Amino acid sequence: MIDLVSRSTWGARAPSGSYTTLASTRGVKVHYTGGHVDPATLTDHSRCVAAVRGIQRGHMDGNGWIDIGYSMIACPHRKVFVGRGPGHLPAANGPGLNSAHYAVLGLVGTSGVVTPPDGVLHGIRDAIEWLRAKGGAGKEIKGHRDGYSTDCPGDALYAWVQAGAPRPVTTTPPTEEEEVPEVVSLGLSAEATVKPNINHSPWWTEEYRDTAGWHPAGGQSIAPDVDVWADVTTFIALRGFQPGERVEVGLTRHLADGSLVDCAWPTGRLMAVHADVDGCVETNLNGHLKLSATNRGRVTIRHTSANTITLEVASAFKAILHPYA
Repeated sequence: MIDLVSRSTWGARAPSGSYTTLASTRGVKVHYTGGHVDPATLTDHSRCVAAVRGIQRGHMDGNGWIDIGYSMIACPHRKVFVGRGPGHLPAANGPGLNSAHYAVLGLVGTSGVVTPPDGVLHGIRDAIEWLRAKGGAGKEIKGHRDGYSTDCPGDALYAWVQAGAPRPVTTTPPTEEEEVPEVVSLGLSAEATVKPNINHSPWWTEEYRDTAGWHPAGGQSIAPDVDVWADVTTFIALRGFQPGERVEVGLTRHLADGSLVDCAWPTGRLMAVHADVDGCVETNLNGHLKLSATNRGRVTIRHTSANTITLEVASAFKAILHPYA
């Protein structure tokens, strides 16, 4: 069931003109912000509200549009903001492309919150289903870059769209009687140098540990006695790249000997991100890892830069284990 945030609730400004009406569309196009999304939005919904207001302000005062350009906006808390809403022509898909698809924004960007959290993915799906029911949206789910020259909605979100925009895997929280390992933060006791990966090998990895406290690179990993699902959201920050240099990051599973089993996100492979103008990379990673005594979870970072790359931050917003069923 969709958790709508009405225009009055998020404090939307009234449109400066009349909407063009739409009876139906071929479907929906998915977007991202194209800028920085504060990681605090992951835990503070008021930051999401402020972000949506800022987007509307930019579209109306900066672009000269009559309103925010998106039909709906999904935030990490699985709440869906009403933008222009169903039955109204959006403005975000590009000239000549707005009448064919509604526009749904996931509150992720090019830095800060880069990998879409499960709440955003569920929210986008909720918005799509609501637009189908209320606005005559067809079955197509496409990215903004489909038909328009843009990087939007970003590599991670676009990979999810290409995979069919699946609902994230849901897990059942453990009961009080069930014994599951306690997991604490992934992190660093000090900044670490990330060595280059020539020909994609070897990989630098940082592992989740199953005892209290921070730990340096190469630390202890989870090795529970029973199969468990680990729901993980992490944040990493690196510096030292040339502007625009490519970096690959992801949540991965490995055997005890270090060999790769698979990548948890996005869609079974590492995610490509690019350094900003200051040579920095900030990104979030979300995923579900099936762990056991032989499968351990790690964050993997891969690059081929000639520069000295420093990992400044590696922290876990959550690392919750559920019995595997």
